[in-house]
Amino acid sequence: MSLESNSKQQKYAHATGFKFYCIVSALLIIAGETWFVVTTDKYPPLWLDDYFIAGALLLSSRYWSKAYGPALALACWAFIAGNLYAMLFGRLEPINPPDRPWLLLAILVVWATVSSVIALYHVIQRSKL
Repeated sequence: MSLESNSKQQKYAHATGFKFYCIVSALLIIAGETWFVVTTDKYPPLWLDDYFIAGALLLSSRYWSKAYGPALALACWAFIAGNLYAMLFGRLEPINPPDRPWLLLAILVVWATVSSVIALYHVIQRSKL
């Protein structure tokens, strides 16, 4: 086995790991959103997009071996990060002090941003093949 093929296998293993990370994340998004929908009186347009993006994230995992799979994952993670960012700073608005917990949202913003950077890395790696 050559050094070059070993390097490609390592890159593929990282890509496969991120693919499964996307699948697990999408399932957690669906489960978490379902919990919020069942336990709160959330306005439907505020939760339908979460199911849509979780479905798109699952779709990106399905087509991971194609060039557009990682690109779709990047778009999904960027969308998730943007939504969480808007929710977090909507709650931290200085005029109305936060009446709901915001720490979890802050953690989720970091999670989605890091996931976006990892997805960007995979898009760049895919473009080098």
